[in-house]
Amino acid sequence: MDPITQAALGAAVGHAAFHRQLGTKAMAIGALAGMLPDVDSFYGALEGPFAQLVLHRGITHSVFFGPLVGTVAGWFWWCFLRWRAGPDQPIAGSLPVWIGLFVAALLTHPLLDWFTTFGTQLLAPFARTRFALDGVAVVDPAYTAILGLGLLGGWYLKDHARAGWPTLMAVIISVAYLLLGLRINDLAAQEAQRQLTAAGLHGYTVRAYPTMLQLPHRRVVATSADEVRVGYLSMWRPCEIEWGNAATFTSPNVEAVLATREGGIYAWFSGGRLISREFNDGDDLVVKIVDLRYGYTLDPMDGMWGIRARFNSEGKLIGMPERFRNRPVVNGETLGKLFADAFPKSCERS
Repeated sequence: MDPITQAALGAAVGHAAFHRQLGTKAMAIGALAGMLPDVDSFYGALEGPFAQLVLHRGITHSVFFGPLVGTVAGWFWWCFLRWRAGPDQPIAGSLPVWIGLFVAALLTHPLLDWFTTFGTQLLAPFARTRFALDGVAVVDPAYTAILGLGLLGGWYLKDHARAGWPTLMAVIISVAYLLLGLRINDLAAQEAQRQLTAAGLHGYTVRAYPTMLQLPHRRVVATSADEVRVGYLSMWRPCEIEWGNAATFTSPNVEAVLATREGGIYAWFSGGRLISREFNDGDDLVVKIVDLRYGYTLDPMDGMWGIRARFNSEGKLIGMPERFRNRPVVNGETLGKLFADAFPKSCERS
């Protein structure tokens, strides 16, 4: 998720667990540690757009990173505090407390990313499997606000014996929010499957994905051997799904693209949830492969991002596949439509 939310979760968990020993210092250090795993986005960007897909949410987002790095970081921080305070001078927190804070805050980061569609490599470096629960969007203001209110309450009560109650409650409610997102996603997939069956359409595998900024509105993708259908459904008020569809397609050129290093990385990143097309561009032939998980229209080929490759008239690949982005314009109109679709007043279409 976004860095602000990761910082807020690290701060809330750190304060809820260690406020008695560290006070509001647990918030500050917890926030920094909560953001730390995203350092891989910087060195990943230096390696190129495809390497970044592998390196970001890689080893720093593993369940092994927090315990190992957190232990070392906690020890270094405790040593620094001892050195700064001077011989025989008291410092806030014991060594186990500081280690516990760093480990807990670092672990919050991959666990939170696990609930998104992007997912994370929880078992890196021993396995490159991506774990993604499709529960919440990568940016969700309501989730962030829950944590923010808990932190404000903890700060306000910092001198009170129950200073940790607001952050503890915020963590509990935030976990419930994530679990609600999972339940909504399951219900959306079930509802989409029900509507397809009621329409006499069988043989589809249905997956649902969060959209952005809220919980109820889901993108549903139904795949059969012959076609892909894309629609949108709000579990706030489930209505009849309007479907867009496109035939499944493959070709020797598509297979050649997926056989490249770049194509293999992209297929791995998307979990194989791809749709492809090829079209002529002058004397060349262009192969376009789109990630079905992300999009804002009913056209399955109109995804938010994908890869492109070009073949010459002799059928030879020109260069290597390239990533492309097709993000929608974000303005008042598009945000208004998103929330109107997420919280519809009725099922009547305008």
